[in-house]
Amino acid sequence: MEGIYLGGFAVEEIRTRIGPARSRKISEIKIGDERVKVVGLVVDKKETEFTLDDGSGHLTVIFDDPAVVEGIEVGSKVRVFGMPLSVSGTSELHAEIVRKVDGLDLGLYGEVRKEVEKLEREIGGG
Repeated sequence: MEGIYLGGFAVEEIRTRIGPARSRKISEIKIGDERVKVVGLVVDKKETEFTLDDGSGHLTVIFDDPAVVEGIEVGSKVRVFGMPLSVSGTSELHAEIVRKVDGLDLGLYGEVRKEVEKLEREIGGG
């Protein structure tokens, strides 16, 4: 079976170099996080950035390629994978992937996240 290559690197090699995106609320994002994924509502959109609200806070999401946010408008529910940045003392997220999740019930999603966090604390002993 032949490997899949991207930019001269085997996809498996790329996967091991890039850590998994940690699921975070906006209020939980730390600059030390290598990659995160957040889910929220787009509340403002400009040419190279949009503002995301997940109920715990607001976050500016920046992107280089407008194709990354094709079809994303104010009011869209999205999941964003990216790298946290600190610019002039404020937090931003440099988007790698932005996907619409308009069918997602954000209230129910928040409840499930709370239960998962509770379970992880119980399993972890903390």
